[in-house]
This record gives sequence, structure tokens and C-alpha cells, in this order.
Amino acid sequence: MIDLDTQINQNSLSHAYIFESANESYNLDFANDFAKKVFESKGVYIENNINPDLYIIDKGNEIIDIESVRALLKDTALKPSNNIIKIYIIHNAHNMRTEGFNAMLKTIEELKNYNIVIFTTKNKDLLLPTIRSRCQIIRLNADEIKSDIDLDRLSEILAETYRGNISQFYQNKAFFDSYKNDKSLMFDGLIDIFEMVVKEKYMPGLVNSNLNIKKLADINLSQIEEIINLIYTIKIGLKNNINYDLAIEEVIFSVYKGGIG
Repeated sequence: MIDLDTQINQNSLSHAYIFESANESYNLDFANDFAKKVFESKGVYIENNINPDLYIIDKGNEIIDIESVRALLKDTALKPSNNIIKIYIIHNAHNMRTEGFNAMLKTIEELKNYNIVIFTTKNKDLLLPTIRSRCQIIRLNADEIKSDIDLDRLSEILAETYRGNISQFYQNKAFFDSYKNDKSLMFDGLIDIFEMVVKEKYMPGLVNSNLNIKKLADINLSQIEEIINLIYTIKIGLKNNINYDLAIEEVIFSVYKGGIG
């Protein structure tokens, strides 16, 4: 891994970073710690939570809306209060939609010498290639937090559905029904699986071989992106009490169509 401490000490920092690991909480903590070190190296000793020159977008696992991105971009035009440096952290940047990435792109290309932007993500490949190419990518050594959903079973159902055996979904309907009182957990599990599918497509062999990820990795990348976007859209709709059964069926049929298309 690139020695960030050396970069700080030698004043050779990049203007844009991607911090990547499977552990979302660790990513944010690491980004905060890094920001604190950078500020202190510049003689700025202010706690992160009250530092006016540390700007964080943290929506958890929710979609990062374009309004939040635009507010951040507007702020980059303002000089830092400390007159030295300003740092921006976009946590779980993979939750940003294409319009947000496109809005970020021009700003990254034209960052002021006092700006640093940090993207954190579970999977750098879910960020636009044009964003990745302009950032220094730091792979963090952190283990993934164990999911509260049976990903083995869920991935098996999805893999069989993709192979045309949609009856597997109906035979396992009780499994999906068991998460009606915790709908978000089910859709987080679906997102986890398709993020692993993307990783398998780009880095074969690094994903847990007990999952049916290799079978799903045959899905066209554009179809995978459509499925992931669909799941995120449904997650937003959960707040508006959308029909859980219909939402699950929509995801399942998207996977099914990916296999027979």
C-alpha cells in the first residue's frame, strides 16, 4: 500500500483519493484519521467534528443525492477558514448515481491546490472509470463485517434464477418473507452480492468460492449496473412503504431476464 504518512511528511499529497475495503465503518474511520493527520501536518489542530474545513457526505447506505454533491462542489470554490487546506470525504461513494459522478468529474480535474477529495467505497469498480483514473487508489487492509443475512442461500437462489430456474424463487418464498419486518436487510444483502459479482468480473478468484458468484458473473456488466440501480431505487422507496413482495419480484425477474436475454 502507498505510504500515506510519507506523502504527508514529504508534502506530496494527491488531490484525490479512493480508500477501498469491504468494511465501510473502517473506511470512514481511516479517512477521518488521515484527514486529521493532514490538518495537523499543516499546523491546524482542530477536532474533526468541529473543523469547518472538513466536509463529509455520509448517507450511510442510502443514495447520495445530486443536491448533496452540488452543495459540496459549491463549497470547493470557497477558500478554507485556515487559509491552508480543505478536505472533503464522500463516504460510500458507490452510492452516488451517474449524474453525481459526472458533476464531480470536472471539479476533480480543476481542484484548487488547497483541496483534497477522498472517496470511500467497498468496491472501487463501482465508481466511474473516469473518476478512478483521476484518483490515487488505496486498498485498506480490513475485513468485511459479517452480514446478518444468509448470503450463501440468497446467492444460490439468484444463481439458479439467472440460469432460468425461476421456480427456485417461489420454492424459497418463505425465506424472502422472513425479512418483511427488516426489508432493508434483504436489499442490503442483494447489494452485497452484486457488488461481489462486479469484483469477480474484474478480479476473478478473490470472492468467497462458497457463494454462487461465478455463475452470476456471466451477467453483462450493464445489466448488473441496472440491477444495482434498481435495488437502490427500491431502497429509497422502502421509506414510502412500497410493496415488498412486488419489489422482490422485480429484482428477481431482472436477474431472470439477464439470463435468458
